[in-house]
This record gives sequence, C-alpha cells and structure tokens, in this order.
Amino acid sequence: MKQKADGVEVDIHLTSDNRVICHHDKNTKRTTGEDKLVAETTFKELKTLDCGSWFGKPWLRQRIPELKEVFSCLKNQEIFIEVKTKEEIIPYLIKDMKNYSNKCITVISFYPEVIRGIKEIKQDIKCNWLIAFDYKDISDEDILSRAKDIGADGIGAQNHQRLNATLVSKFRDNNLSTHVWTVDDVKSANEYLKIGIDSITTNRPLYLRNELENLQ
Repeated sequence: MKQKADGVEVDIHLTSDNRVICHHDKNTKRTTGEDKLVAETTFKELKTLDCGSWFGKPWLRQRIPELKEVFSCLKNQEIFIEVKTKEEIIPYLIKDMKNYSNKCITVISFYPEVIRGIKEIKQDIKCNWLIAFDYKDISDEDILSRAKDIGADGIGAQNHQRLNATLVSKFRDNNLSTHVWTVDDVKSANEYLKIGIDSITTNRPLYLRNELENLQ
C-alpha cells in the first residue's frame, strides 16, 4: 500500500476462488517466504500466511487482506486501486466496490482492456491508464488516442523526463488528469506540481507534504 497526499493506493489480484485481495506481487514469495501464485491459491490458503514479519516485528502475523477489508478501514477516504491482473477481475472488483463511495475511487491499470471494461459497466468510476516510459516507446499522440479509445479519465505516468510541461498540457487539453509515480524527493515533486500534476504517488507522504508546505 502506498500513500498519496490525501489518499491511499492498493494493488489487487484475484485468487483462485475469485476473491479480490490486496497484494503487490503475483506470488507471495517476497512477502511471506512461501512461493504461492495468487491466481492459483484460495483466499483461505492465503490467509494462513504471515505477510508482515519480513517488514519488521511490529507487523508480525499480519495477513493478506481482501479489498473489502481495506474499504471498511478507510471509511470513504480517497483510494486508488491498481489492478495488477487483466479483465477477468472486473466483475468481482465491481461487486466489492458497490458499498464504497464511487466518488472516492480511482481505478488504475497498465492494461487498457481493464480500463475499457470497467468504464463499460460503471461510467462514474474514475479510471486512469498507467504509462511506463522506460518499458514502452509510445508517442504522445498514441497515448492520447488510446486513452480516448478506452474512455480513460486520466494518465498515471512514470516519474520520467518525458513527463514534462508540454505533455501535461496536452493531457489537460484533452480533458485528461495527470498523475505521477513514484516521487520521493522534494525537488522533483515541486517541479511536477509547478507543471500542473494532479497527484503524486510517494513512499514518503508525510515528509514530502511537510517539505512542500515549507516551500510555499
């Protein structure tokens, strides 16, 4: 889970019995020490794993949560949900979101078909398409064309030199919000804010917020 200035971001996968869980990796090796592929494991099995002790003693015996559990803790706080799978998760995600305020949810994904699929069912759910410049050579025009085709509300872009004032202006002119990941230093964060970035994903939310406020 990562924090934004006024919200949280969670990554989701689908278990073998169609439960939507919050977990970054597609397997559990890094966080639990046991190598289980989430898509091939039941939620009951995953709940037996300790996913917190690798991070430190205070998190000993923490369990992998369902998205519904996270919703119950947030109480309609803004949440960005990164879909780490393809479109097979959509009906189960839609079901889990039904009791949470749509205006507080933004779905983000690298998979265009996920954005399109959610928009076809729930037009009022904000959806941002994620772009990683290091891994795909894509032109500004191609980004704008694909974003329009899938019905995206915004672009979540990698912290990269390609994400400049010109590109942000193009997104704005096409009614697309712009978001950047992952920014942990004050200088970069301040530069992004100056060019009109709508939100910043960071691993250091309190530090970054305090330092940016001091610059104002």
